[in-house]
Amino acid sequence: MKRLFSAFVSVLCILCGCSREASVTAESFGTLSTGEEVTLWHMVNSNGASMDVTDYGCRIVRICMPGRDGRMDDVVVGYGDLESFEKKDRFIGPVIGRFGNRIDHAAFTLDGVRYEVDANEKFGGEPVQCHGGRKGFDKFVWEGEAVVEPGRVGVRFHRLSPDGEQGFPGNMDAYVTYWLTDDNVVRLEYDAVTDKPTVVNLSNHTYFNMRGSKGCYVMEHLLQVEADTCVQNNTHFCPDKLLHVEGTPFDFRQPQRIDYRIDMPNEHLRIMRGMSACWAVRDWDGTLRRAADLYDPETGRGVETWTTEPALLTFTGRTFSAKGYPNGKYGPIQKFGGMLLETIHFPDSPNQDRFPSTVLRPGEKYHSETEYRFYVK
Repeated sequence: MKRLFSAFVSVLCILCGCSREASVTAESFGTLSTGEEVTLWHMVNSNGASMDVTDYGCRIVRICMPGRDGRMDDVVVGYGDLESFEKKDRFIGPVIGRFGNRIDHAAFTLDGVRYEVDANEKFGGEPVQCHGGRKGFDKFVWEGEAVVEPGRVGVRFHRLSPDGEQGFPGNMDAYVTYWLTDDNVVRLEYDAVTDKPTVVNLSNHTYFNMRGSKGCYVMEHLLQVEADTCVQNNTHFCPDKLLHVEGTPFDFRQPQRIDYRIDMPNEHLRIMRGMSACWAVRDWDGTLRRAADLYDPETGRGVETWTTEPALLTFTGRTFSAKGYPNGKYGPIQKFGGMLLETIHFPDSPNQDRFPSTVLRPGEKYHSETEYRFYVK
């Protein structure tokens, strides 16, 4: 069944290269072990570029974009079937929340009240919460509906996260909307309100490879990051120091191969055991601005990341491996075969006043925007 799905997707990516009317359709994606029915939504723009998303964890399953030769191909690394999403690596393509990335010691204090949140990691005996805990936003089936506007089609997802879920205070009404525009932009919008002071930091955990379905060592891609400062983590993988990028492996102010300084002695590289980094977006003011550019010279396919968020976090899939790691849509997912372009507030922000606040209060509205602007050159 997986081979049939992969073949169908590959043919669809190629055949969708002609002009057509933009559309969004839905079909069954199967049934979870809990008995819940899951839907797959298929979006196609007027250029034939397409995107598949599912209501299980608001996951991005597939994005097909043209290369230099005009052929469409899937730039999303991961799975194509529900069973893999449920039972294998949970952080392939989903929304992450309530709080994306880590909260050190799995606790924070808000308005004088200490909240202990569900710890799903432990470092040196110390608890840490990562991506919302053992049952974060990625583990739920959301309500979904198609949305159509001039020049774009999309799917809007919604769920109510109850007071106390994974330790977070407040009933939080959350919305995630994925758009595909006629100019080959994938736009992500996050919205939330709460009835009690809480913290929120929503993002998406999709791995990209501009080479397409055949994959490659993603370190061959050229990366540019609009940042002069990068985080050095502590041994809990949470922010310790903010350091200037000059003279470090994280200086991507000009386009560079991702691995161009991977062998340079560096404390953050040692702690993270490879290229995993969080940059402070230059001149951040909460407006939509360019954060990064990822480009594959072989196919001519690239993507600019624009965001209202203050930080960009990347990870290059060092845990992927052809041996021992579950197969993906197109066969084994190779080590360093995909890259996160995760737009986010800084990890551990509830415990660190130096970072922009992630507090959401009753009467306020949380809103975040990210755009992946695909191009060919």
